Amino acid sequence: MLQFFDFMDEDRVLSTPEELLSYSSDASRHRSLPNLVLMPYSKEEVSRIVKIANRERIPLVPRGAGTSLSGGSVPVDGGIVLDLTLMDSIIKVDLENQLVTLEPGVVYGRLNRELEKYGVFFPPDPGSGSVCTIGGMVATNSSGLRAVKYGTTRDYVKKLEVVLADGEIIRCGTKAVKSSSGYDLPGIFVGSEGTLGIFTEITLRVIKKPTNYATSMVGFSDGFKAGKAVREIMYSGLQPAVLEIMDKNTLQAVEKYTGLNFPDVEVLLIVELDGFDEKVTLYLREAIEICQKYNANIVEEAISNADRESIWKARKSALPALARYKPTLILEDVTVPISFLPSLFKELEVLGKKHGVEIATFGHAGDGNLHPTFLVDRNKREEVERAEKAIGELFHKVIKMGGTLSGEHGIGLEKKRYISIEHNSISLMKQIKKSLDPNGILNPGKIF
Repeated sequence: MLQFFDFMDEDRVLSTPEELLSYSSDASRHRSLPNLVLMPYSKEEVSRIVKIANRERIPLVPRGAGTSLSGGSVPVDGGIVLDLTLMDSIIKVDLENQLVTLEPGVVYGRLNRELEKYGVFFPPDPGSGSVCTIGGMVATNSSGLRAVKYGTTRDYVKKLEVVLADGEIIRCGTKAVKSSSGYDLPGIFVGSEGTLGIFTEITLRVIKKPTNYATSMVGFSDGFKAGKAVREIMYSGLQPAVLEIMDKNTLQAVEKYTGLNFPDVEVLLIVELDGFDEKVTLYLREAIEICQKYNANIVEEAISNADRESIWKARKSALPALARYKPTLILEDVTVPISFLPSLFKELEVLGKKHGVEIATFGHAGDGNLHPTFLVDRNKREEVERAEKAIGELFHKVIKMGGTLSGEHGIGLEKKRYISIEHNSISLMKQIKKSLDPNGILNPGKIF
């Protein structure tokens, strides 16, 4: 296989056992070795690699920082991992049109540090924001903490440059505010998890960054009441920028990991409102009053910026803290309509007891997106099997509620066996895949 790519510099062709091992996994529980890793630095090089892979029927797995929680960047059929992190240029910040154009390997955190100089930002805020790449965010339609007010990555993608499976480079989308011209091709590629094409240039909409924030932690005696409070806040018109939740198991793990102290509650809700004047503080008080209607027993407001940073340090530590709590995490990503949020909390409690598995739940309560995290030891087969049964039941219940298997992580390897319970259009999706990738070389084995 190496002989096909002798046009690339040696230091960008990785093939030793140690190098391949480092690309055999992502942030999920899935593991599989590639045969080769290539690190292109231009769209022309990506196109040339893809043409060869298509001709030789070599599987290609696009990869950014490897933060996928669904196994999306794990090479199940060997082949080539295409590491796009060297393509990390911020090409242009267009303030007049509120756009930024960049390459897929740009890290989210770095992008927003650069945009901050201009008083604007790219709102989606994934937990892995300090390391994840924009290409990966587009591939999975990532979102995060601020999605409740600002939406998902899809809402900001204006134009894409994509290398198709035959190596052709296409451009789709527009810089205009709106368009009713032809099929929505960017909409097809966003969230396709690298199965339809490889992004080489991305143009995003950016918006003015708020200047004022009001933040509070609110404690509840149970998740059902917290869910009802969230539902009413969302119906109130207050438009919280963030409405996050952590249960007691998550809080205990975060306390051990960070040394921070939390009130003794079953569920902690983090509420934040943002804007451009002091009214956000008044709106926060209204949100707190709603919480108190549902017996919120602890309220702690962030008085200073340091207080606010401490709250967000706690929330963003949830996943790494739980990763230390048990040998194996099975992190899920279910999303339900807001009206079903209280019921989802109840179902998780029932499933944990029924199957004898520990579940720590945190996530984006404001848009119904929870991350039930099943805490197991993968060396204990029976324990993992119990968790798998609980997860299967959870998925079926979520779909009955009108929800979805994934709010932001994608399907990848983790959930592909369940996707048919949500969609009756799998055959159509496969036809789209076959049309764009007839030889099946792009991230094979994912989604379906």
